[in-house]
Amino acid sequence: MKAKEISKDNFTEYGQVHNMLDKEAAGFGNGLFTFYRDSVRYCAASPNMGLSTLSVARDGKFQIMALEHHNYTAEIMMPMDDDMVLCLAKAGSEAEPCREDLEAFIVPRYTMVHLNPGVWHYMPLPMHKTEVNVLVVLPERAYHNDLSSVDMSEKELFIEV
Repeated sequence: MKAKEISKDNFTEYGQVHNMLDKEAAGFGNGLFTFYRDSVRYCAASPNMGLSTLSVARDGKFQIMALEHHNYTAEIMMPMDDDMVLCLAKAGSEAEPCREDLEAFIVPRYTMVHLNPGVWHYMPLPMHKTEVNVLVVLPERAYHNDLSSVDMSEKELFIEV
């Protein structure tokens, strides 16, 4: 599958996307600061949120080894030091998505993506470097108590960038 540049228009079925450095976004300030408010809306399933860092290395290939989803919680990701390539499939059945259901997006650094509950995703892969560090926001322990995954390593799924 070919990765495409992410946009608000081509991402709506999966969630929200926002460049956190967009100076045209709604904000207020006094000349010394500008607060860009409510850029991404997150409805938490839990009052306790966890902010985590995910470090992902790539061996040169853009291969999808597994897919996962959260039935009850949304997930936020933001690449901090490289653009990332993100493979997704729409929320739907509990069975694993088929190859035709997969889409790949190029997410620029400092662009926040909000994945709706149920959206299948693979860990984001670094676009230009060998490793990317990604800010992840999930309800506390969702990675343990609200996670379904499938092994895709034998399907030979590669992303073309």
